[in-house]
Amino acid sequence: MNIIIPVIFLTIALIQFGILLNSITFIKIYPNERAIKYWVVSLLSSSIGILGFAYGLISVKNLEKGSLFLTFANIIYFLSPIFLILYSKSIKKINTKINTKIYWIAVILFAIGFELVRKKGTFIDRQIYSAIAFSLAYFLVLLEIKNQKLYQGSKYLRIFSFTTLLEFILIIARISILLSNNFGIVENLNQIPILPLVMLWFVLVVNLWSYIAINGYWTERIASLNTENLIENTKIKALLNEKYKLINSLMTANKTAVSGALSASIAHEINQPLGAVKINSQHLDLLIKNKKEKKLIKSIIEDNDKAAKIISTLKSVFSNNTTYQIIEFDSFIESYKPFLIQAASEKNIFLKIHLDSSVSVKINSDQIQQVISNLFQNSIQALSRIEKKKKVIEIKTFIKNNKLIFLISDNGPGVDPKIKNKIFELYESSKNENIGLGLWLCKYIISLHKGTIKVNKQILKGAEFLIELPISYHA
Repeated sequence: MNIIIPVIFLTIALIQFGILLNSITFIKIYPNERAIKYWVVSLLSSSIGILGFAYGLISVKNLEKGSLFLTFANIIYFLSPIFLILYSKSIKKINTKINTKIYWIAVILFAIGFELVRKKGTFIDRQIYSAIAFSLAYFLVLLEIKNQKLYQGSKYLRIFSFTTLLEFILIIARISILLSNNFGIVENLNQIPILPLVMLWFVLVVNLWSYIAINGYWTERIASLNTENLIENTKIKALLNEKYKLINSLMTANKTAVSGALSASIAHEINQPLGAVKINSQHLDLLIKNKKEKKLIKSIIEDNDKAAKIISTLKSVFSNNTTYQIIEFDSFIESYKPFLIQAASEKNIFLKIHLDSSVSVKINSDQIQQVISNLFQNSIQALSRIEKKKKVIEIKTFIKNNKLIFLISDNGPGVDPKIKNKIFELYESSKNENIGLGLWLCKYIISLHKGTIKVNKQILKGAEFLIELPISYHA
């Protein structure tokens, strides 16, 4: 028994020191949280007091009158429930200085009373005195738990409420045992009554649970704080992304406005000389009688009309007067087929056309023709820059996911990987002689038709563009 009692006290004290070391993290995270500081002081005073008990029981020869050292150990240990009262007060509201002074007075009174009992009473008298003082302290902790309604908060605070109540009950039971039995004179460790001692150990173990529950509460608070920070960071990132998207949209809108104004201005300026060319060509046609030269003049007039139509289409893209018609798409491509065949044959390019959609779409035929022409001319230009025996452009239409798909591909050099992700952006081009308007205009026109256009990034050789358009089921 001489060794077991101090070892048990020492073990409990070391466990409390371990919890104390962990609590340093909470102080760093919540430097201004007074409740944590009260808890740390309570834990520190408890562990030091228990260590004092262990050392005093070994070093003091006569426990009947004890020693001044054990008085100090009991005073320090009594600070533990006092600071638990302050802790319970401070979790949900600010503790006043008056309350703190009152509790310090209570500690002083306990110290005076304990020393008087030590000098005039016995070991058992001191045990009864301490147990009564501790029961009053834990009763005040329970009052604060009730007033603050801590049992309605975190599950760890509910555990703390339960363990505090259990400590209070065990201390009352210990007082009853000490008062109802005559344990005689205790002079050494071997004479300490086993029953009240075991009750004291139960109290200390339950007290450990209280500190562990408080530790769990602040760990939970930190986890909650980290989660809130993560959520806030996610919201901030989302807002920043929205900001960048808005900036990019404004930049694109600005480019669109500039391009629209520029296109309208260019269309106006070019239409005048084109009109003059057409009038002069028609006048020249009347003066010349030679059939060969008339044929040449007719070709000039047709090309002039094509150029005028392109300018008109470009101008209409940026106006609000666009008209749409429901057209059978394969028939629309068939009507445009002669131009495609002629343009491809002039460059010795083999053209493959496979139309398999048989559905109608609501489009502006001039604008969609402009898109197809841009994509087709891009393929021709790409193939013209390489040496290859068989140059091929392939056009397909089919249905996928309830959408009309128009596909145009070639076996040319393909799209420059550096600009593949931004090929549809304004002023982006892989060709030095171009300003990067064509593909952007294609995307803009297709978006007006509530469709999409994309480049197939999986194709390693050549280029493949896919246009999706919504099918129209109503004439």
